[in-house]
Amino acid sequence: MENQTGHIDQIKQLNTGIVYRVIDQHGPISRIALSKQSLLAPASITKITRELIDAHLVKEIEFPVLGLRGRPAIGLVIESEGWQFLSIRIENGSISLALKEINTQTIVEQSYPFHVKGNDEFSNTLSSLISHFFATYSQHLERVTAISIILDGLIEPFSGVIYKLPDYDIDHLSLGHHLTEQTGLPTYIQPYVNTLALTDYFSFHAKRTAKNIIYLQIDDVVSAAIINNGIALDSHTRRTIYFGHGQIQNSHESCYCGGIGCLERSISIPAILKRIPKLFHLYPETSLLNEEINFDNFCLGIETEDPLCLHILDNIAQILAGQLYQLINIFGIELILINSPLNRVSSLFYPLLYQYCRSQCIHIYYQELHIEKSEITKKESETALIQQALYDGSLLIQLLQG
Repeated sequence: MENQTGHIDQIKQLNTGIVYRVIDQHGPISRIALSKQSLLAPASITKITRELIDAHLVKEIEFPVLGLRGRPAIGLVIESEGWQFLSIRIENGSISLALKEINTQTIVEQSYPFHVKGNDEFSNTLSSLISHFFATYSQHLERVTAISIILDGLIEPFSGVIYKLPDYDIDHLSLGHHLTEQTGLPTYIQPYVNTLALTDYFSFHAKRTAKNIIYLQIDDVVSAAIINNGIALDSHTRRTIYFGHGQIQNSHESCYCGGIGCLERSISIPAILKRIPKLFHLYPETSLLNEEINFDNFCLGIETEDPLCLHILDNIAQILAGQLYQLINIFGIELILINSPLNRVSSLFYPLLYQYCRSQCIHIYYQELHIEKSEITKKESETALIQQALYDGSLLIQLLQG
């Protein structure tokens, strides 16, 4: 009986999420059209929409129908006013807290320095900042539904555990459980690459023909997310993709993950800058010999065809392709979307990357492969986790239950 009850609950969650997603993406939409789009029976549509309307998550509006005269049709749209969540972004020794409506509108936002070390100081300081933020902006609070946290590190999103966060000396911190206990709110934690991928997918999937996509982040960390036939791969496997921590050849540098020779230690932006002075003896004519070693000067060197900078860029593309081609062959990848400061030199970087991928991929896949920039910013990705939790029904069910 318990198994049957669980099965029914899962179906209800799934169907509620489907209805909400279709209304969000196609509203205003009639109940008849909603039934066709969602592939759910009219009776199910009536029951689910009634619950969503009663909870003030969906509302009815009149809208004109082209080609039809008479009274306007009654359609359903998302009702987001008053429904809020707390968005938290952590990066580079700072933390940003924003109170947002679930339709992405920011109500108030505040940034703070965040220089903490160790599990206890990290979690306790974060809890204090959340309490301070809520107290400071209490006049803006209405129905706060959840907490969304985005940060880079070794993260297990489905359990809310941060395994490693090197800049903060984090080791196996159950942050999601801690914050839910402190606030009573469900807490969603993801690395930036996942939220960037979700935001891009929610925004542009209807316009794209590519269904198998790698979202690649090359910044202080190197990470990837995979959309396979329209579904985020880790949402099915419940296993995080640690792309930047695959071992590469001819590298013996230790990594904070505990491994040796990780991809991230060779092609992240800090790793690139670290390599430059080590190659001065091979390229004495480089302009960087008398310049400050920073990323702007590295890109300028590429643009002016500095031999050292071009060598490093070529090597980055070669190393990266050595990891990507296997994913391309396994998942039939059609599109690689890159979010990185290296996009500044994409006119040289992308052809190099494509060339090295092509030399290793099966020909029926490299012929269809495209490499493009991802235009989504980290700030624009703040709503992605809440949107996903609404679309899969997990957060909706909690809201409907009060």
